[in-house]
Amino acid sequence: MSAPKLLIVTMAMIAGLLAGGRCPGQDRPADEALKLATKLTDEGAATFSKGDAKAMAASYAEDALLFVQGKSDGGDHSVKEYDGRAEIERFYADYFKEPRTIRAKNTVEYARLLTDDVLVIAGTFEPNQLDEKPMKLPFYQVRVRRGDRWMIHSLRLFILPPK
Repeated sequence: MSAPKLLIVTMAMIAGLLAGGRCPGQDRPADEALKLATKLTDEGAATFSKGDAKAMAASYAEDALLFVQGKSDGGDHSVKEYDGRAEIERFYADYFKEPRTIRAKNTVEYARLLTDDVLVIAGTFEPNQLDEKPMKLPFYQVRVRRGDRWMIHSLRLFILPPK
């Protein structure tokens, strides 16, 4: 290989490394993760809007964990932990015990497949109950594939006072 060609190949390799090793079309896995996460969280919001605790709990793995993290106006932090599908179903049953009209929505801000059976999702959840002031609640989810289903393995939901 001639010196000018070698220099061009070397420069192209260095540019590729400096750009994070990405080539055009290499964002496909990120796009696929985002599409999958959006599909799953849209389904979750639709299920939540129905107010069905059993259906909500069915989207969680048997050994799932749900963390509801809050902060009072006075600045005190609290975390409530729900361990396992049965406890998570009781959490939703308690939440849905009073009938109301809900039009929930999730917005996915980040999604990444860590492996072919582990998906990490970050975004905001809007319960949008028609009788209450709208809220945007940040969340982080880890989903695991069990057969052909993506089950929630852990969910951390942040209920924070407005800024």
